[in-house]
Amino acid sequence: MLLFKFKDIKFVIFLILVLTAIFFRFWKVRDYVLFLGDEGRDMLVMRKMIIEKRPTFLGPTASVGGFYLGPIYYWMGAPFLFLTRFNPVGPSYMVATFGLLTVLLLFKFLNDTVGFWPATLSSFLYATAPLIVRYSRSSWNPNPLPFFALLLFYFLYLGIKNKKLVYFLLAGASFGLAIQLHYLALILFPLSLIVVAINSSYKRWALYLITAFVGGVITFSPFLIFEIKNHFPNFKTILEFVTRGSTVGYKTANFVWQTSNTGNILLEFLSKFEKTVVTKTLFWFLALGGLYGLIRNWKLSEKKVVFAIGLIWFLGGLLGARLYAGQLFDYYFGFMFPAPFLLFGLVISLFWKNPLFRSFIVLITVIIFSYFISNGFYKNLPNKLIDQTTYVSKFVIEKSENKPFNFALISDYNSDHAYRYFLEIKGYRPTELETEVTSQLLVVCESKKCAPLGHPIWEIAGFGRAEIVGEWDLPNIPIKIFRLTHWPGVPNPAGKPAIKGG
Repeated sequence: MLLFKFKDIKFVIFLILVLTAIFFRFWKVRDYVLFLGDEGRDMLVMRKMIIEKRPTFLGPTASVGGFYLGPIYYWMGAPFLFLTRFNPVGPSYMVATFGLLTVLLLFKFLNDTVGFWPATLSSFLYATAPLIVRYSRSSWNPNPLPFFALLLFYFLYLGIKNKKLVYFLLAGASFGLAIQLHYLALILFPLSLIVVAINSSYKRWALYLITAFVGGVITFSPFLIFEIKNHFPNFKTILEFVTRGSTVGYKTANFVWQTSNTGNILLEFLSKFEKTVVTKTLFWFLALGGLYGLIRNWKLSEKKVVFAIGLIWFLGGLLGARLYAGQLFDYYFGFMFPAPFLLFGLVISLFWKNPLFRSFIVLITVIIFSYFISNGFYKNLPNKLIDQTTYVSKFVIEKSENKPFNFALISDYNSDHAYRYFLEIKGYRPTELETEVTSQLLVVCESKKCAPLGHPIWEIAGFGRAEIVGEWDLPNIPIKIFRLTHWPGVPNPAGKPAIKGG
């Protein structure tokens, strides 16, 4: 009876964990989701795939370097866009689903290896960490990466533990998906090699590597096909980027300092504890605790594997990320978001039987959890960008008077794809200047200074010399709409395509 009650309590706690993760990822997603030009561009690509029933083999552009990623993000997001009837919140539900699955997989990984309570404490922190939640609620290609990175190491653990090739095949497949979401996921490759090397016989290394390679090729094949067909344009650009002396390389040979400093940056990003001793202390707690756990369990094969994964993923990931010599943005760490939480669960399991330590860890976890809850996304007002963009697009359509129009956006930080997406799905796709210069140009201005006449952006300059015939301030939104027509004092270019650079 007591055993039944204990198991029942565990189930209730697990259910609360699941409901917490669901709430933090799905509650009012539409109202809070970021929907700007980059997201609009992605929606246009996914919509085209659905309408034309033809998949793309080229993914989004990388944030730096001028090269492209693989198409898997579009392939995963398109079904959700279709199911929501082209509502751009659809792919955000896809990202949120992967965010929820990451919490569940982290719990399972730790529960299977070190027990229920370390798994529960660590998973609750991951489920509510502000940065993790932020990137689990919006559609962007790096956002599903933590799930596939964790899945890669979980399959490696199962493969090493059970000595079954199918798990190495699945690990390779996970890696092939991960590197299509962000190229820093390439760091997972050498880390995986190290994990396998120190946890398996060298006689099986080649077989494991070949099997994982096959899995990676299978899931990476859509992008690989594009590269082969087009003579490897992105591979060449990536190679040129990484061989620049200014973009890749360590600034110092003091790798301990590099790792600890980068670890502090990551933990500050994750926790929002900035410029305090808390994150520095936590880094050394994880690093030294993980090292102690690995040494202590060196002769216990299963425990050795999981501690090796936690420690190598955390420290190796930090050192690998710092190999990039540019500014480290928070989402660059997406390939290792679960790593400190996995290592936290492993380290606290080492001393869990000590009542004093157990009480201290529970107290610290509750304090951090409370801090995360108090800094949840719901503390900010929803941006309602989807509703705002829909409203602006409807206003543009109204002022076009059902006639063909060219379109432009004046903004300090945004591109026009979000507006173009709504204009397109409502059946009022703007005419491209390269196709035809129409008799009118509708301009949306998000900047503080709105002066469309003579503005240098192509969408305005290519329209030709113009005059303003309509100007409107939108209520409760810091956005202005302009309607321009051709100036009568010059030859009218309407009906002809505009030539860039002409």
